[in-house]
Formats: sequence, structure tokens, C-alpha cells
Amino acid sequence: MPDFSAFIPETHRNISSGYVETLIQARREELFTGVLRLSYSSGENLMFTFLEGVQQKLYRCLENCIEALPRQLWFDVLNRSSTSAGFLPLPVEAVRFVRSACEAPVVGVDRSTLPPQEWIGLARKWSVEQEPSVIHIQSHLVNKYCLIAGHATPIMEELFFVGNGVRFSMADTSFSQTLPQADLLVTRYVSNREHDAWREYELRLAFGPLLRMLLNRFGELAGRALTGRLCERLSIWAAEGGWNVAISSNGIVNRHYFGTFESAVRFYVELIRCFQSEASLALGARMIDGISRDVLIKLDPYRRELLLRHLYSQSGVGGVTGVM
Repeated sequence: MPDFSAFIPETHRNISSGYVETLIQARREELFTGVLRLSYSSGENLMFTFLEGVQQKLYRCLENCIEALPRQLWFDVLNRSSTSAGFLPLPVEAVRFVRSACEAPVVGVDRSTLPPQEWIGLARKWSVEQEPSVIHIQSHLVNKYCLIAGHATPIMEELFFVGNGVRFSMADTSFSQTLPQADLLVTRYVSNREHDAWREYELRLAFGPLLRMLLNRFGELAGRALTGRLCERLSIWAAEGGWNVAISSNGIVNRHYFGTFESAVRFYVELIRCFQSEASLALGARMIDGISRDVLIKLDPYRRELLLRHLYSQSGVGGVTGVM
């Protein structure tokens, strides 16, 4: 991957390691969410990600390589002078984007300069391939990154750099039609979907449709009032657990930052268990098991297998026998 930190505007020059710690402490106190760049004369850049003032990851960024540094090395790599620094506030969705792009391994790189008309079909082709990828699109009018999960996933996340800021958005995979009519330098970084960063991303994208369909089917059988009450109970459970999600009859809005893939799996499993427990009070456990089975069957085979393997194989999640 290229050096993401290169797009973070510089705000401080030639500062000491002590002043770097002062800047970091200030970000903690203001509950900063975003990224901090530290640049050195050697050409090395370090990039911190913050979530509500808490340092999450530290990346060493070189021209064509990014690596996550373990916490035990943080003090040593930061103990240097003549540093330049810069900050870029981000929404939590963009912090998750940065993590996926920085940590997922690159197994292949394709570069081409094309007019939009010639690569629209290529972009659609990437969206249905098995391996995920990060796309970097550049011209004199645009500079943005896109995450494409593959396997016909219709959702695509974008980071659009403009001026000294960045805008995060979600779109469908027809995004190429919205690009300006100018030659584009398109770089595709092909990755490995077995990496935990992609596994967490895939599971998040698969869980949204699952919960929406479960709530819709429950609403058809139990009515609007009981569905509203169920969503309220699920929201209370999530808030008490400290999960940054919102649940309504339309599904889940997930703004939580999971530190590991395992923590994401635990959350989704517990949410499914909570749904089954609360919904069974209205319709009975057997009916809820049947709803889960019917909804899983309606999902496409890839996402169904993903959910069965990571969530419904866990003990206590419920019976979905007969679903393959």
C-alpha cells in the first residue's frame, strides 16, 4: 500500500519528542478521533490512529510498505527529535477504513491510466471477483481510495481527500460512473481475504442484511408495536455493553471499532442471542428458529456460509438445521 500519511496536512515542524508527547496528550484530552502523522528526515512516517482520545494503532509508513508496530516498540520509535507532525480528524467509519487498508496484505498491484469509459467495466469486474482489493483513483480533479470486498458485495466504502480534509462515504459498485470525465490513474492493490482485517469487514457487511431481514420478518408476524419494543430492547442491551451501534426496524447502523476480529464475532453472536431471547417472548423459540432458517436461506450462498461459520456455529445461538 502507498503511504496514507502523505495526505495528512502538516501543522508542526522541527519539534522534540517531548512536544510530541504533549500533542498526543492533547488529543487524548479532547477525545480526538482520527489520525496523527509524525514525519522524520529519514523519509519515515509514523501514523497513529485515535478513537475518542485512545491510541489504537501505530503504523510505520514507507513509500510502498505499511506495517503495524507492537505497543512495546512505541516508546523507542517515538523517542526522536526534529519531527514534523500533523492531524486529520476522521469519523470512526474512516478510522476502520484506514485500519483495513493499512493492515491487509497486498498480494498484487495493477496500475493503468484510463478514461472512465474504459474502466467502468473493469471496476464492475473487480466487485465480483473472489479477492478483495483497495483501489486508489487519482487525477487533477480527484484523489480517493475505495474498499471493494468482492464476491458481488454491493457496498463500497470511499475515502475522498479534498483540500486539508477527508470525506467518508458508502456507495454501490457503480461508483465509477460518478467520477469526473478525465483520465484517471487507477491503482488496484489486490489483497487476501483470509486476513482478519478483511474478515471483520466482510462479516460487518454480511450481518447488516441478516439483522434487517430478521427484524422485517419478525415485524410481519408480530406487528409494528412489538417490533419497536424489540428494537428498543436490543438498543438498550447494546448501549449497556458499550457498543457504538443503533438498532431500528430498518436494521443496524454499526459505528463500533472492533480491535480484533474475535471481538467482532463475540458482539454479533451475543446480539443474535439477545434477538432470539427477546423475540421468543413474543413468537416462541420454535418460530424464531424458523425465521432464522428462512432468512439465512434467502441470503446468497457466500454470505450465508460466512454467517453460519462464524456466528451460527457458536453454542447457544439457536437451531438452523437444514441450512447449507
